[in-house]
Amino acid sequence: MKTQETLSTIKVSILYLCAMNIKDTLLSSAFELFQKYGIKSVSMDDISKKLGISKKTIYNCVATKDDLISDILEKHLAQDEKDIKLIQLESSDAIDEMVNITTHIIKFLRGMTPSIIYDLKKYHPSSWKKIEHVHFTFIEQTIFNNLVRGQKESLYRKDFNPKVISKLYVIKSMAIADQDKFPIDEYDKILLLKEMIRYHLQGIASDQGVQLIQEKHKTFFNL
Repeated sequence: MKTQETLSTIKVSILYLCAMNIKDTLLSSAFELFQKYGIKSVSMDDISKKLGISKKTIYNCVATKDDLISDILEKHLAQDEKDIKLIQLESSDAIDEMVNITTHIIKFLRGMTPSIIYDLKKYHPSSWKKIEHVHFTFIEQTIFNNLVRGQKESLYRKDFNPKVISKLYVIKSMAIADQDKFPIDEYDKILLLKEMIRYHLQGIASDQGVQLIQEKHKTFFNL
């Protein structure tokens, strides 16, 4: 009796692992398609063909396309937060941290079609709100910690309020993601990001920080 129960448990575990592997593959493959072609233009049929599985199998993993996007975002944002925390640990100072985080974001932007943000905001507003309320909160805390670190290292000025500046940083980040303010056919997202970071650092850097930027990060900012 116990043997049968054990075998049943093993079978359930194997089925669970198989299902999880299929879903992980689904999320990764769909994310690649969305990055390359945008969200609206990629159908569940397209995802099914790319994976070589039936739509029925896909719908066993997710109920709707909206759920698929929500799961992809949750997985991507969790990984992105891990990556940024690792960057914080490995960066030699606050300015190095900001440059490394920006480089990390640029790598992501280079592989992403500009329409993906527009598609999220227009067709999947609940997922976009998740980014606004969850991820931007994480970014605000990340910037706040960086500002405090930079002040302690004397690379940033001491005469500003980190809480205020971190909120302003998030507002600027949301502004450059707004296609009404910065249409994708007129403004390159990578250029916008680099200009924002340069504007940000030049506004908060101490004399020592400015010197470090000139010596170590001159090429990055094209100074």
